[in-house]
Order: sequence, then C-alpha cells, then structure tokens
Amino acid sequence: GGLAPWAKRPSLELMQERLAEDISPDEPAAEARLSPFHFARMFKESVGVPPRVYLTRLRLERACELLETTDLPVTEIALRVGYSSNQVLARLFLKHRNTTPSDYRRAVRDPSL
Repeated sequence: GGLAPWAKRPSLELMQERLAEDISPDEPAAEARLSPFHFARMFKESVGVPPRVYLTRLRLERACELLETTDLPVTEIALRVGYSSNQVLARLFLKHRNTTPSDYRRAVRDPSL
C-alpha cells in the first residue's frame, strides 16, 4: 500500500524545495492527485509518519545543518526553515532534540562541552 512512486517523489520534493514556505496540506495532495485525507493516509503508510511530522523533521534537519555550518542568527535560521520566529524553532528543538538551537550549535562546534 501507500503512495505510488510517481506520486510519492513529487510530494517529497515539493516539501524539500519549499521548506521555508507555509505549505498547505492540499498542495502535496494535489501533486499526488489525491484528496488531502487520502494523501495523508497514504503518505503515512509510505513514509511512516504523517506529512506534517515529516515536514517538521525536514525543517529541523535543515536547521541543524545551518546551525552546524553557518554563523547565521537563530532567528534567520528559523525563517529559512519555515518558522515565524526563533521561539517557534526553539520550542520544536526542545521537544524533538532536548536542547535549544544555540546550545546545539555550541555542542557541535565544541564537542568537549
């Protein structure tokens, strides 16, 4: 079951390419030519998590990359990965990574911490 490869690939690409945008649940569903309800169900069956969870994971992975490889302020990173403020990013970071973006950056840059 799950999404056919022709439907899955464009949906995943849309989420990756438009990470910084507020993607409506209808958009990847339209890409897969399914209703939002059926798309969410089929997506979860294919990927293992609902579309929103997948998008959050993508955004957090990209935020980690930017924290590791740039000196951009956390607020700028939050905006680049699709969050309205550094507080939103910090809340999600705490929930999913058990640390703050700033502490994460310090830890990866100085592993002795």
